[in-house]
Amino acid sequence: MSFKRVCSALINGKRWKIGFGVSGANNDGLCNYDRHTVFIRAAHNGRTRSLDECVIHEVAHAVMPQIDEATILHLGEVCAKVLEKMRKAESSK
Repeated sequence: MSFKRVCSALINGKRWKIGFGVSGANNDGLCNYDRHTVFIRAAHNGRTRSLDECVIHEVAHAVMPQIDEATILHLGEVCAKVLEKMRKAESSK
């Protein structure tokens, strides 16, 4: 897996690396618990999920590994939509 670190975050007492990379699977992101790493696919062109949604989704997996996939998907979708609306409102000032 190739990986370009963008930042790190303290999640549940562990330092996690977050960045762009290819997880080898056909997905937008991957949360690797063993390596404490969140991979986000760099090329989001034409992808269904936004970058915001993908980052929120994968970080949510890291923060709450016990939560089911459907709940994580919903969280990512809702948060990404709110962020988009907040950015539009802020830029229209």
